[in-house]
Amino acid sequence: MTNVKAACIQMNISLCSKQENLERALDLGEEAVSKEAELLVYPEVFSTGFCYDRIEEVAETVSGPTLEALCDFSKEYRCILTGSMIEKREMEGVSKERQLPSQFNLGFCIESGKLAGVHRKTQLYGPEKEYFALGDRIHPIRLQKHGLSIGLIVCNELRYPEVARKLTLEGADLLVSAAEIPDFYLYPWRIMSLSRAIENQLPHIACNRVGKDRYSNYPGGSFIADGWGRILAEAGEKECILLGEIDLEEAKKIRQTGSILEDRRPELY
Repeated sequence: MTNVKAACIQMNISLCSKQENLERALDLGEEAVSKEAELLVYPEVFSTGFCYDRIEEVAETVSGPTLEALCDFSKEYRCILTGSMIEKREMEGVSKERQLPSQFNLGFCIESGKLAGVHRKTQLYGPEKEYFALGDRIHPIRLQKHGLSIGLIVCNELRYPEVARKLTLEGADLLVSAAEIPDFYLYPWRIMSLSRAIENQLPHIACNRVGKDRYSNYPGGSFIADGWGRILAEAGEKECILLGEIDLEEAKKIRQTGSILEDRRPELY
């Protein structure tokens, strides 16, 4: 039996306070690995929140200090880290005439000290459209550990079943979503998160934040579910480390039950 012990870091985020948030994230990460977690999931834009007022100031490239610190942590504890942050776009070769935003909402995955892959958010919501450029690729991130492929989803992308389905068709073994969901949208988010697990027969680690900022209140409610949509672990409204074990052999058996993917008829859709 091969199990992956996962941890959703359901943390409060202080708007625009990058160093404070990073230190808190690493402290909670240390607690998670002390409990033998090997896959740590952080919420959407965990290091800054949606810091629109100072977005160009807080944005970083993939070689910046935030991912560098996470890589150091991952190397020290031989663990996998995922989440999202505000990325400063490399502007060389970008047409100024198009006046595209200078940032991406960057999903990342780090394994044993190295950046294993990134996913730039493809489906933006509300004011994000003004501040972020659209990602243009959807692919799983391949890892060394257990030969895993992670389907990384950033918040609003859950609304679009096609995102999770493409990740599944390209070989994702589990879905991971990093979210910053406000209280008024918690119920739909939960239903969509479970639906993406059930319709693709994949485990899903759905990680939301807690706390509040000038925009909203954030109620947490993170969970880990299997490919039947059964809840393996669930969080409340407070900052916490949500731990759950994903049985990869059981997950494979669930995928082999029935022929959901094989029986699709995309020529009709």
